[in-house]
Amino acid sequence: MRLLTSLLLAAVWVFPAAAGDLPRPLAAPLWEHGPPNAPADATPGGDDGTGRYWDVGLPSLWLYSPEGPTPERGRVTVIACCGGGYTHLTRLVGADGAVEAFLPKGVAVAALRYRTAPPSEQVEADALADGLRAIRLLRANADKWGVDPGRIGILGWSAGGNLSLNVASHFDDGDPSAADPVERESSRPDFVALLSPWPSRPARTMASYPIGPKVPPAFIASAEDDRTAPVSFARSIADAYQSAGVDHHLWVTKTGGHGAFTIGGPGEGGKWVERFWPWLQQVGVLDAR
Repeated sequence: MRLLTSLLLAAVWVFPAAAGDLPRPLAAPLWEHGPPNAPADATPGGDDGTGRYWDVGLPSLWLYSPEGPTPERGRVTVIACCGGGYTHLTRLVGADGAVEAFLPKGVAVAALRYRTAPPSEQVEADALADGLRAIRLLRANADKWGVDPGRIGILGWSAGGNLSLNVASHFDDGDPSAADPVERESSRPDFVALLSPWPSRPARTMASYPIGPKVPPAFIASAEDDRTAPVSFARSIADAYQSAGVDHHLWVTKTGGHGAFTIGGPGEGGKWVERFWPWLQQVGVLDAR
């Protein structure tokens, strides 16, 4: 197992097989030598054949970029966090439809393969560290990867929405004296999208997610009939944003359940990207066209 881990880390770039017509992503471990608290036998985990990834102990980022020349200022880039209750990652390849929806618009998508439990024994803290590190990693490599360091966002479904909320409320400016140049970068996302955001288990209150005036603008979507991630939690997030005076948009659908905002899914929630796009223009992430 130690040999497998060493081989993975020796190859800074990993190239997972593309699925269907998806472009082949560039992928890199979040930490060149593994996360600081990773056990010696940690592995990247694997696909069970149904599109679900389990046992992720070595987190990584899969960057899908649009075809064509990179704009001078770099591309808007969205980190996509799939759900799975922190036990696995659902539909990781293609970032749960985000790649097909965003690349034609010129927006890059970075699928985050964050840590799960098992093997993590403190999975929410580890996943948060992965989310913050992913933002720093994109900024540290912005020129090389064609990323605009001032237009990096994070979005997620269910547990991925919980992770995105955690990142939005626990970022920092970076440590300019850090030996690791990646750690010198800010981990603040420039925008977030919380889709059917899950309050975790046991359910946490907004006290766990400090929303202040410096948090990034948020797009929040929830279904009234969602029994896994109740709409009351989404409304609590919006209320906290309102109190902080920060731009946000709350969209509540009548039906759709927990999968209401699967891209391209049935019902009005499946078309959430059509609302998200003009919202990105409204908050200044995208140029009005």
